[in-house]
Parts: sequence; C-alpha cells; structure tokens
Amino acid sequence: MNLNTRITGPAWAWINSTVDIIAELYAELWYDLISDIEYESRIKWWVNFFDVNISDNWEKFLTKYVDIILAFNAESLERQLSSLKEWATIIINKKWLDKLNEKQIDLSNFNILDLEINDKYDNTYLLWIYALFLNLDIDIIIEKITNVFDKKWQEVIYKNIHIVKNIFNTYKIDNKSELIISKIWVAKELIYWNKSLTYWAIEWWLEFYAAYPMTPASTILWEVINSRKVKYIQNEDEVAVINSALWASYTWARAMCGSSGWWFALMSEALSFAVQAEFPITVVLSQRAWPSTGTPTYHEAWDLNYALNPTFGDFNHVVLYPSSLDEAYYFWWLALNIADKYQTQVILLMDKQSSELIGTVDLLHTPVIERWVILENPPLDYKRYELTESGISPRVKVWTKNGDFIATSYEHDEYGATSEDSNLKKLFTEKRYKKLDNFFEKEWYKGYEVINSNAKKMLITTSFTSYTAKEFVKNNPEFGLIIIKFLKPLDERLLEELKDKEEIIFVESNYSGQLENYITKELWLKFIPNLKISHLRKYDLFPFYIEDFDELK
Repeated sequence: MNLNTRITGPAWAWINSTVDIIAELYAELWYDLISDIEYESRIKWWVNFFDVNISDNWEKFLTKYVDIILAFNAESLERQLSSLKEWATIIINKKWLDKLNEKQIDLSNFNILDLEINDKYDNTYLLWIYALFLNLDIDIIIEKITNVFDKKWQEVIYKNIHIVKNIFNTYKIDNKSELIISKIWVAKELIYWNKSLTYWAIEWWLEFYAAYPMTPASTILWEVINSRKVKYIQNEDEVAVINSALWASYTWARAMCGSSGWWFALMSEALSFAVQAEFPITVVLSQRAWPSTGTPTYHEAWDLNYALNPTFGDFNHVVLYPSSLDEAYYFWWLALNIADKYQTQVILLMDKQSSELIGTVDLLHTPVIERWVILENPPLDYKRYELTESGISPRVKVWTKNGDFIATSYEHDEYGATSEDSNLKKLFTEKRYKKLDNFFEKEWYKGYEVINSNAKKMLITTSFTSYTAKEFVKNNPEFGLIIIKFLKPLDERLLEELKDKEEIIFVESNYSGQLENYITKELWLKFIPNLKISHLRKYDLFPFYIEDFDELK
C-alpha cells in the first residue's frame, strides 16, 4: 500500500504543524515515510505544499500525483488540481470551495469533504476529517496533538482536542476510505535529515560548529544550539565562520561549519589555507537552485563541480554525498573521522531536498571514533609537518610541552617555518597528495552502492534521488542502479562494474550533466567499446518523481 497526502496553503496557516502531526502519526503506526517540502521564499501569503508519502512494505519514493489533499485556501487547491489523481479526496473549508465554484472550476471527478469553519483552527478541523476518513484511532491522534503542541499554551492543546472529539462524534462521511490504516508494529523513529546529521555528530564527538544561517543548511545550527552540548558560534559572515572553525581545529577540536553555495564561496580562501596548514575541517555544502540568489528555497544540484574544486591551488580533499537518512548519520561521523585521520578537508555535499527530508529510520549502529596520530609526549625537536611514508604527520594538543609549531599559509619546512626552497616545495606538494593515495585500499568502505548488478542498463545517481530510483529499478528489473557516495576520491572499482554494460544513464538535477561529465572523464568511459552513455536530467526546481523515470522505459 502506498498513499500520498499533500498539505497546501500559505505559510501562516500552520501547515508545518499539520505535517508534523501526520508524519508522527504514521511513524507511530510503523509505516515507512518520506516527505517532499516545497515552500516559496516570499514567505507569508504564497503557496506552499508538503507531501507525506507512506508505505507499509519498505518502499520510500516520491510521486507527483496525490491521493488526498488538505487545502488551506482556494488558490492553493487551484494550483494543485493538475497533481490530483482522479477521485482524489479534497478536504477543505467550505468558504474556499465556494470561491472555486464561483470561478466555475470543475471538481466533479473528486471526492470532496468540506466543512464550514469559522475560527482560526482550520488546520485542526481539516486534519481530523482526514483522520476520520482513514478510520484512524482517535487516541493516537490526541497523543500526537499533545506532542506537537506541547510548547504552546495548555488551552491550545485543549481546544485542539475538543475539535478532534467533536469531529469524530458529529462529522459523517458516507464514502470513507477503504484503506485500513492501523498499527503494524512498534513505532519507528521519525527524523529530518539535518537533525539526523546534527544529532549523531553531537553523539559522536563533534566539538565545535560555526555557521551563519543560510537555507537549506540553517537548521543544522538550530539543532546544535538546541542541543546545548556543543560549543558553537553564529558568525557575521562565512569568512568568519570558516576561520572560527579552523581556529577550533588548530586547538585539536573536531570542528565543522556549514552553508550554501553563494556563501560557501566566501570560504574559498580559508579552505586553501587549511590545505597548506593541514588543518582537519569538515564543511557542509547544502545546495539549492542558482546562479546568484537563484530560487532560494527550491531544489537543484548545481554545486557538484564546485565541491570538487572548492578553492584555488593544486590539492586533494574528500567529497562525501550521503544518499539516505541513515547515511546522514553515518557520513557525518565518517566525515569527522576522515578529516581527523588524514588531516584533510572534507566536504559533506547535500541539497535542499535532502536537508529538509522528513522520514523514518531503522536502528542505527554505534560508530567508532578515529583520530589517529596524536603525540602525548613530543620530542624536543617536534616536527608538526614531519615527512612520513603515509604523508600524515603526528599532531599534538595545544599547550603540550615541546609541542609548539607554526601554522602558516606559506609553503614551509617540517617545523612550519616559511621556505621557498625548490626541493621542499616538491616534497610537501607530494606529501599533501600522498595522504589520500590508494584511499579505498586503506579503508573498509566502498565509494558507491550497486543494486541489481546483473542488469545491462545501469542508472547512476546520487543523494535524495536514490530513493525514487530504487523504486523504479525494483519495478523494472532490466535496469540496475549505482548510487555514488564518495565523489572524491572516486572509487575506481566502479569501472569494473560498468565494463560489461550496454548502457549507463546518469540521473541528476542540473542542466549541464556535472555528474556525468565528471565520472565519464575520470573513468574514461567513452573508451569502453559498445557502451552507450545517456542521461536523464531535471532542473525545474522540483525533485525526481517516480513518473519522471517513465521516459526510460
């Protein structure tokens, strides 16, 4: 069973609370859930819509077509009519329905549940008509009201509960849904992506976070502040953000900062300094639609090239691109570990669609903290940038006896002293590259995931799109799927997965095919005989829905 519910209306209509209650309700009943959150940057009056897609059989994907819609004004419903399935159920305040009837908009092929509402609690009335329509347990609904509104005045909770009970006792629905939405098993954990990132980073030794609020990375800072467990600073701009994080890293703290593309650009100079001074640092880059200010609150994946080349100079670094809520947990921990172990710079690439994804997760496992080469008792002639076989030099904590060194933006010798010696320049360039040489031979993880490896046609994608791509492949077994997790270093074992294929299809949310161009070049795919390289691209501000894959059939 799959069911897609859309909640739509202006921002002031408490849509978020309605979505939260619906999502918590389904998580409590053990349904798999994934969301799509679409809102306009012109905040107060413009149309927003949030989709909640549920399944009872481990499926998580997005569909553009809606089974049930809760509409909070006439304009919102009118704009969503083309997305409604035939005989979809519309739940709406009668005054908005009357406005649409005045415009002679034909709603005859929909199931309409309306109610005359004359107070400000539209969201509660419509939500509980929705619950009654789906035969949901009133006790669970009241519990979720209390959870979601627990920070408001008690009378708000009592008012909402009164509305619910009144609806259940008096509102009559002749054509109730035939679906049976009942408890399947124990409750699942419900979380959104940026919270998953933040929560698990804090649990596993994030020690400092710096940021200036910037959609869609803003809520990471919000969660850090609310945790009261991590030192943080909200700086005046991104130049100060990354320099604050680098100072924390210098003191041996596990440090991270985050932003979006335009403001990430302000970090470029300091990132280059981090390369030279070998400061471990993890930077979250959460993409949105560009160029310039672009369409600030919508989805596109335009910054892949930027993440691969985030600053000037000849250098190496790591780019991770998590593809699920579970990986949002593992990859933040992984990013912190890699930055520390290899004394390198890690970019954790995300996008608007993933940052704001709400979904259910399964049991997560405890990771291992790795910090690697730390000297407790450095020698008198301690060399912070000692030339080693691995390229990784031993670090010390600040104030350690004999542990003084110079961290400079200039080329330097093993002590950090500025040098323009030709031979030293060659040796230290090689040293910095050597750290990440043969990366996947040193580590236990793979840089990609393969699904249906025997298929002759392979989709290649990243991030949030993997949810819907998995569903397409499951229903079309002639296709396989490769999900790229490490963009840099690129796992060259991927080439073996592709050599005997007939066609590979890059699926990505940008116009120029940045993922396709990068992997094709790095693995020399155009030189594989009889391999067809094609693509499916989308750049209309919205994510890939299952229907977008139809043209591949």
